[in-house]
Amino acid sequence: MTVQIAFQGGTHGNFLRYFLDRFSTLTPEITATPFTSLGTSHNEQVKYSGKFERGHPHEFGWPDKNDPHIIVTVDPQDVLWLQRMNYIRPADRNLNIQSSNIIIDETFQDKQDIEKLYGVEILDSIPRFILRDFCKLGFSDIQNHGLIAIDRIYRARSLPSVYYFPVSAFWDKESFFEHVESVNKQFDLKILVDQNSYDIYNQFQNAIQQFNTRDRCARIIKALNNQHDISITDIDLIEEAYINSWIETEHRNILAPFTNDYFKTTKEILDYIRWYPHFYHGMNPTLPNKSG
Repeated sequence: MTVQIAFQGGTHGNFLRYFLDRFSTLTPEITATPFTSLGTSHNEQVKYSGKFERGHPHEFGWPDKNDPHIIVTVDPQDVLWLQRMNYIRPADRNLNIQSSNIIIDETFQDKQDIEKLYGVEILDSIPRFILRDFCKLGFSDIQNHGLIAIDRIYRARSLPSVYYFPVSAFWDKESFFEHVESVNKQFDLKILVDQNSYDIYNQFQNAIQQFNTRDRCARIIKALNNQHDISITDIDLIEEAYINSWIETEHRNILAPFTNDYFKTTKEILDYIRWYPHFYHGMNPTLPNKSG
């Protein structure tokens, strides 16, 4: 029996394969760890048993539907965190999204979409404000975000034996081991949970560079809603995009600024909203209908 793991890039399917293969007593011993310097689980030195396979079926087609499947699912509240990781970690590329001009090559997955949307040809870089705006559009229409659209395809697949493993479970130790135990029972994988398994999970969590800031945007938006002034100088470009989406969806006649520099405090954002000239007000054409 081969267990198929279907997942989108960046949703930790490689780590799940490693974890299940290593701690199933049905498979040969694995001693190497899966982690790269970027925190991904792509170490090619790991020798897998073949009992667990993983892939992106929306790109390469589905394996035998009669195989047991684990599908890693994505919900709208997961998108910000995944977007932050996906622009830095996938395929072991370390994209610098903090510079004023962001280097873009042919491996950048959104290159063609940006060229088409903004009517430009990307030679080797784009201004920071363009990538911020592009990401903002995805947050502002979250139900049509690429991650959510692909998730719908995964969930719609008719499979006789499937377990839906929420990606958010990877980010909480208790939840992760609860879902591992459910997978273990459903597919009779003989998973041995011991101190080594906890240590590997801790290494996985510690390898995610941005893990301790995963709730930062929520705190900033709470401060905005409460009219509190806090510094936001430490946020990254994807978080800036998310906050710009908040500005435009909460104040539908206001457009966020197109500048490489960004707000330094929540007070600056609140002042921008307060003093935005009324004669510039106009319905934002990029927003979905409220009823949508």
